[in-house]
Amino acid sequence: MAIRTIIGILMITLFMLFGWVVHVARENLDEARRLHEISKISKETELLNLRQQLQPHFLFNTLNSVSALAGSDPALAKKMIHQLSDFLRGTIRQSDERKNTLEEEIEHLKLYLEIEKVRFGNRLQTSIHVAPDTLQIKLPSLLLQPLVENAIKFGLYDTLDEVLISIYSSVENDHLVIKITNPFDHLARKQVPGTGFGISSVTRRLYLLYGRNDLLATHVHENNFTVTIKIPLAS
Repeated sequence: MAIRTIIGILMITLFMLFGWVVHVARENLDEARRLHEISKISKETELLNLRQQLQPHFLFNTLNSVSALAGSDPALAKKMIHQLSDFLRGTIRQSDERKNTLEEEIEHLKLYLEIEKVRFGNRLQTSIHVAPDTLQIKLPSLLLQPLVENAIKFGLYDTLDEVLISIYSSVENDHLVIKITNPFDHLARKQVPGTGFGISSVTRRLYLLYGRNDLLATHVHENNFTVTIKIPLAS
């Protein structure tokens, strides 16, 4: 067989092999893109489900309070409905892809607290200390409300005394750190704080958004229960 013929066969074989490699590479790339898209859709669906599960409990309690006030104090019931409307309007505008500044989150949180203060009256006291250098730091939208709701649940539901819910923010080791504290009497509680859906859902959401499971921690010191969340500044 002539050398030219052999070279021609080799060239054709190489071109065919190259074409096959390109085809396989494209298929693998398409498959990787498809799997990435499936993973993204799955994550977005789970995040949406987590968000949707947070609201009904709060809504039911608020509507029950409005119903109770409608007969005894119609003006207060009307005020509560307007507050709920403002809160829900702000909630609907949010998405898991959006990040708000801490200042925006605190303002939205205050709407929620005003509604709860109508329910609990002077029993619910709040203290919000936000460091000025943290106000413009961005974090996932609507991250704080379920944690504060959890604090109110464990701080107020088993007592008739005044209860102080405290919220602090700071910057530590390249993280935005937010602490939410509520009174906790372990002798009077049937359920351990930190085991409710609010905290578990925020933990899961932080993992889905940042790929880390060390961004939420809880601890009890004396008669106070504290939830601490950390948001990486580089993200």
